[in-house]
Amino acid sequence: MSRMKTLAAALLLTSSPPAAGSDTASLSATTHPNLMDTMTVCAGRMSAEMEFAWLLSDPDADWYQTQRLRFLDILTALGPAPDPSHQLALRIDAKMAHAGLLTTAHFGTDATRAMWAKRHAVQQRMTCQTMLLDS
Repeated sequence: MSRMKTLAAALLLTSSPPAAGSDTASLSATTHPNLMDTMTVCAGRMSAEMEFAWLLSDPDADWYQTQRLRFLDILTALGPAPDPSHQLALRIDAKMAHAGLLTTAHFGTDATRAMWAKRHAVQQRMTCQTMLLDS
């Protein structure tokens, strides 16, 4: 699926229809701030997945890098962020939180906590992957 088709599908799934009598709104960061936040969080999570895969010499590292780039492409297509510093902070926070889950899942000494972290990390990754529809 092309990048534009992926973006269009994501926008259709997450946007509400325009109000009756209104002009069709342009699809931008200012009209869809929740979409921008969601894509930003997913880009951060995929950055963590990619870096963790590099750390473990996981052959899926390139796939995670591709997924991360797809989220960045969607963010570029949405246009400039209304608050760039908020978007950067959101992306960094998501990356650090996801990296913490991955670290606990792989290196944690408490088996129950490690299993919870693994399930949570997989669930978050899958939530992001489903946004891309063809993943």
